[in-house]
Amino acid sequence: MQQEWIDGKHLASTHIDTPDPRRAHPPNGQKLLVKWDFPKSQFDRQLSLLITVRLWDNSEQCFVRPVERKRDFVDLYFPTEDKNLRILTYKVEVVTKEKEVLEVWKHHFWTELIDVKDNRSSARKTSSSVSSQPRQASVIDTP
Repeated sequence: MQQEWIDGKHLASTHIDTPDPRRAHPPNGQKLLVKWDFPKSQFDRQLSLLITVRLWDNSEQCFVRPVERKRDFVDLYFPTEDKNLRILTYKVEVVTKEKEVLEVWKHHFWTELIDVKDNRSSARKTSSSVSSQPRQASVIDTP
């Protein structure tokens, strides 16, 4: 997996100075590139890629791509007009047609999201259970 920035420098016409209408409004964003080369035994199991991309605003975009060739790639483009829509982290799962997860690749900052609800009664229970515990000494309290 590879994540990179895309801008006007990625246009061939920029480097060789040829006419190109895209130079007036070049692409601006990020690209996530996922490459693979599966062993035949795994490829024959009719695989799909489940790609989850988390953006800086903590929203997630999910993509399902069937693996039609043993060795191939897929690239996903994310335009970045808004800074919150930049790629934060991502995860790719390789799944068989029977929904068995064969492999998982994760960006090193990937974590599962925790759904926090505003439930004040459980917050009171948590705080009271903590305060009812005996106080333990800390490094600062110890002479």
